[in-house]
Amino acid sequence: MKNTLVGRILLCMSILSAAGLTGCGAGDSVHAQSTPSTLATKDLSAFVDTYWYVPTEYLLAYSYSGSANPKVSAVNDQTIWHITSANGGYLQGCSFASTNNGASWSAATIIGSVTANNSVSLGFYGASLTVGSGQLTTSSGQPAFLMQMSTGNGVSGLTHWAYMLPITSSSSAWSSLPGTAGVSVPTATTSGC
Repeated sequence: MKNTLVGRILLCMSILSAAGLTGCGAGDSVHAQSTPSTLATKDLSAFVDTYWYVPTEYLLAYSYSGSANPKVSAVNDQTIWHITSANGGYLQGCSFASTNNGASWSAATIIGSVTANNSVSLGFYGASLTVGSGQLTTSSGQPAFLMQMSTGNGVSGLTHWAYMLPITSSSSAWSSLPGTAGVSVPTATTSGC
């Protein structure tokens, strides 16, 4: 079923992009706003109950620690999104991130938007606020979120860019996420958000 959803998303994006249109999802429609100068909202219903992850080639992130000896370090940042609802161009869901090879996961609530021109802005509300921005696009023939994010408190933080790709239970990465010691999606997301 999830492969069907991913297929619908990809097919919709391809057809509408070729036609110069920008709606995508169930009904493949764009809903007009009250004034012509306002962008239409995007139908994102095809994204509901989908999961997204960071493939191996995009795990690299940089952390900063401003302790007595300030230090910048390369880390693997595996992040899982579970999109749970969509309405009027907004997405909601849960995010789960690990920078220690899956030994621990931090959960956050996602509230964000995707405009009709495929610009993405996501807020991750957890121990601190993280803001991610990017573009809804394709990568290797799949729908993808190309995202950039930075988080921290001025004393320490993390910066990461990545393609977030859809993942389903039929994918080998579902049971052993890249950048982890064999952690599965169900294990990474078990805490909820």
